[in-house]
Amino acid sequence: MKKFQYKKKNLRPTSSKVIGAVFSILGHENLQGKNFLDLYAGTGALGLRALELGVSMCYFVDINNKFLQKIKNQIGKYNFDGEAKMIKANCENQLGKISEKFDFIFADPPYSDNSLDKIITQIIDNKLSKQDTKLIFEHSSRQNIDKSIKIFNMQGQKEYGDTSISIFSSKQEG
Repeated sequence: MKKFQYKKKNLRPTSSKVIGAVFSILGHENLQGKNFLDLYAGTGALGLRALELGVSMCYFVDINNKFLQKIKNQIGKYNFDGEAKMIKANCENQLGKISEKFDFIFADPPYSDNSLDKIITQIIDNKLSKQDTKLIFEHSSRQNIDKSIKIFNMQGQKEYGDTSISIFSSKQEG
């Protein structure tokens, strides 16, 4: 899939190396027929890759209309129209706009933010997770992440230069 360019300097797209690592960790076969939530979607590269690997539905959430429009164009180009939804929202306080539950939730907030607690609160308050939902959090390698945050427990963490990926699993009644 060809990458598309963004001129906005504060957008930090997830590298192809990290995208590959995320899906290798999750296991391609585990994505089939699942729901995927891409928070702070930006370029949408992670959600688009999830669609390529067989998720049945991917929600792309971003506050920036231009980013969402570019993602929408990519979705049309690759014929994922019926398998994707765009939602303009602030990921830290507007996830009530979503009424689905997700098997996988990916969050890639700006590295300068310490928004993981706010995001998890939104996920819990809006009942977006299922039993054993996987939360994948991309963050700065310099940021210390708690091993347990509310209903989520860390399953593993990998470092790729300045980027770290922390994988959490929820343990709750579905």
